[in-house]
Amino acid sequence: MWRRGVGLVALALATPALLASAAHAQETVPFSFEAAAARLDAASSIRRASSADVTAAEEQAAAARTLNRPTIAVDAQVLRYQKTFDISLSDALGQAESVANQLLPGIIGDLPGVPGDILQAINDRLETALPEFFASLPGSVRLKTADTSFRPVATAVMPIYTGGAIPALRDAAGANVDMARARQAEAGNLESVNLVRVYFGQILTREALTIARDTRDGFDLHLRNAQAMEREGFLSAAQRLQVQVARDAAQRQVDRAELEHDTAVQSLARMLDVTAPVAPTSPLFVNSTPPGPVDDFIEAGTADNPRVALAGAGRDLAEAGVDLARSRLRPSVYAFGAYNLNREDALPTEPDWAVGVGARYTLMSSLDRGRMISAARARSQAAEQLERQARDEVRILIIRTYNLVELSRRQFLSLDSSLEAATENLRVQDLSFREGEAPASAVIDARTLLGAARLQRAAAAYEYELALAALLAASDRSDEFISYLQRADRVIAP
Repeated sequence: MWRRGVGLVALALATPALLASAAHAQETVPFSFEAAAARLDAASSIRRASSADVTAAEEQAAAARTLNRPTIAVDAQVLRYQKTFDISLSDALGQAESVANQLLPGIIGDLPGVPGDILQAINDRLETALPEFFASLPGSVRLKTADTSFRPVATAVMPIYTGGAIPALRDAAGANVDMARARQAEAGNLESVNLVRVYFGQILTREALTIARDTRDGFDLHLRNAQAMEREGFLSAAQRLQVQVARDAAQRQVDRAELEHDTAVQSLARMLDVTAPVAPTSPLFVNSTPPGPVDDFIEAGTADNPRVALAGAGRDLAEAGVDLARSRLRPSVYAFGAYNLNREDALPTEPDWAVGVGARYTLMSSLDRGRMISAARARSQAAEQLERQARDEVRILIIRTYNLVELSRRQFLSLDSSLEAATENLRVQDLSFREGEAPASAVIDARTLLGAARLQRAAAAYEYELALAALLAASDRSDEFISYLQRADRVIAP
């Protein structure tokens, strides 16, 4: 009675969870792998971020293409100023006095109707008064002016020769675009591998859950048979307890598999950005034939792998840095122009307009330009070595993942015979147990072995898909994964 009461309580507690699980299962959304890949293209934050990075790099490159255009600006100033002029009159007064002394006799002598003695007296008086008159004048004059001026000036500067700086900046901008695109491709490949991992990982956990439940149900049947045989005296209590322990262990495995499956469901739904649980419709699969010659993958990978492309773009960027460093040792030539938009209020020293050509050459700099060139060359050499290293690493990665594909493919195919043998072994051991010719441990071992064989086969298929996705990503052929899925000749149905 106590056990029956506990069972009723457990059933009452489990019923809401079972109902919720059933309702949850009804809300699942079926997704093929093709549909999941298309959904990921639209929902992936990583892909959107990498796409934005590419757009930013392309816009910067477009901006760098106009570096040789003139820069036109309007500079407007309102200023209050005061100017003082000191003008010396000494030379001017001396010249005026000399001229007056020369002209005075002629002017006096030409006066008509004036007696000569009177003219002479006037001339003598003027000659006496002129030095005193000029001596009384100041030797200098100070002029002071204060005013408010509005100075709108339009200026234009256009580079003619920059020593190679502009081409270097353009090359650097182009290298940044290549780097952004390489990162975008790398992010896409990683997302593709991750989708394979999560999508088929959910299928694997579901298959593991199915195997665990089948194993538990088989132990339930085995336990009922053992209990019946114990009541009839054909089986000892120790052997029945042995079956009971195995059945409880199978139940714990079911509980574990349920939690792992639920985690996988949540992971796939989160990755595809859907609210309802996703029900994968594509199966675990294996192609019984090899994926193709490994040299084809190596050739494609060393040419188009995003890691190699990223290293190549880094090399181009370093080479542009060398050209930019060299440009600092060369002169620059530019054209310029200015136009005063408010001539009436211009300062006396300001021109109405001006155009010209200028040149600039730095004779001495606080920065050692020669060492900067040496540093840029060293970075360029390092970038070349990194590119070579990237090619070698991609080659090794392709060979390693290719071998993993082959290993998992062969393991999957070899497990067919093991699965058949485990199935037949369980049938024989169960029959022998019911006839009293085999101990309970033999059936337990046989059923456990069958479950393990089924799980190993599913795991081998999953490892094949992961290795295949990694191989295709390393050779920049991730888009071909669907074609391998479509022509698969060995599948494990969802």
